[in-house]
Amino acid sequence: MRGLVRILGWLALAFVVTAVTLAVVYLCSDRPGRVALEQRALDVVDGVREDGTTPARVVGWLDQVADRTEVIKGDIVPAPAPAETATAPYGEPTDRVGLQVLHNLGYAVGYDNALPSPRWSSYRVFPNSGQAAERPSGFRTDARTGARVSTQEYVRSGYDRGHLAPNYAIAVCHGEEAQRETFLLSNIVPQLHALNAGLWKDLEQRVVRRYVERYGTVWVQVGPVYAAAPARRIGRLPVPEAFWMVVSEYDETVRGIRAIAYVIPHEEKWRDPELTRYVVSVRKVEALTGLDFFPQLPKAVQDRLESTAAPRAW
Repeated sequence: MRGLVRILGWLALAFVVTAVTLAVVYLCSDRPGRVALEQRALDVVDGVREDGTTPARVVGWLDQVADRTEVIKGDIVPAPAPAETATAPYGEPTDRVGLQVLHNLGYAVGYDNALPSPRWSSYRVFPNSGQAAERPSGFRTDARTGARVSTQEYVRSGYDRGHLAPNYAIAVCHGEEAQRETFLLSNIVPQLHALNAGLWKDLEQRVVRRYVERYGTVWVQVGPVYAAAPARRIGRLPVPEAFWMVVSEYDETVRGIRAIAYVIPHEEKWRDPELTRYVVSVRKVEALTGLDFFPQLPKAVQDRLESTAAPRAW
């Protein structure tokens, strides 16, 4: 027994010495060195917080630990505070094709009647009760659009009616009437079921639950990626090649904005704990879609905010 105690003591001492050594190395490193050390540490942390079985309280604590690192904190760009109730910070995305902008109770949509398809949706989420009304029973044609897509166009297509502005997030933040408006077909695109109910839903839930808990108000802009001449269609409806999401949050303490962008291929994908593989720059999303994000910001500020991909998924 005494021998076991001695061994445990030596192990504890070795752990303390290692921890102190790593702390000294970290503090003495330049920023690239600190970021490299943080990346290795976060590889271990993510193995726990992203495995799908870790209790929510532990995940929340690990999120707080991650948010203290330079890797996750990233580059916060000085900027004025966005309008508090805006669906997109610093203006809705602009485009070169003259999209029809549709304003709804909890979100806005940029709709392309020629495709026909929504090109983007913007919405704002914030701390909420987590209580949502029962899911509406059906989808509705949006009579404001020239295309007037009907729900029958999706029948036996092999694709889900995939929301851009998500039913749950709009419901818990903006109420039942706003939730019903997410079932307008101007907010819907063809989406494979495994992605719709799997990885894409995971990302939506991550934003409305974990991001909101960590950052408070968060702005989300989301949409499809189409080839110049879409290779796949169901009837007249184009099938996206991929889906993108741009998430931004304003840090009141330093009066600045930061953003992260994801592009996820349109594939049967139920789960992926390594979201960093989908992180891209906002400029990459602009190149894929022809949209211009944050149009009300000066170009120099846009350049700093959009040009570099976040080092790691938030």
